[in-house]
Amino acid sequence: MQSSAMARDGRSLFSSGAVKRVLLVEDEPDLTVLLKDYLEGYFYRVTTVGNGVDGLKAIMDSDFDVVLCDVVMPQMPGDMFYRAVRRVQPQLCDRFIFITAHGEDPRVVEFLNHVSEMVLMKPFHLDDLLEMILLLFRELESTTNRLVFPEEPLALPPVPAQMELPPRQSA
Repeated sequence: MQSSAMARDGRSLFSSGAVKRVLLVEDEPDLTVLLKDYLEGYFYRVTTVGNGVDGLKAIMDSDFDVVLCDVVMPQMPGDMFYRAVRRVQPQLCDRFIFITAHGEDPRVVEFLNHVSEMVLMKPFHLDDLLEMILLLFRELESTTNRLVFPEEPLALPPVPAQMELPPRQSA
């Protein structure tokens, strides 16, 4: 049976067959339109907001599979938005991909170094965005299938001493 998901280089853009929902938090209107149109061309459902305040409202109203977030924005920048999301929807923090043109700003660099390896520096190629989304889904899928070992060894109950059984009598 063939999947209805669009494939790129032999890879499905989403494995479950469900349309993936993307929240795009970006203050540049032209870039917002470009990214929304591009991702919708690959069957993602994209919700756009222009700042972190509206982004918080969106995540309280809907579920998202990916959050694409600009770092430097008015009203509530990406780092503050991320910290607010961590308080109200912590499971979403593993689903952030940050985009920024401020890669030399020490504050931005420090924040990104602490929270994510998923960062695209503006300007970026649209295919790089798609690859990063696919990588994020792959990582999320592999962590859900990974065995988790406790940090401390399990305390096992003591093994009872062996009891001697009486010798068998033959009949």
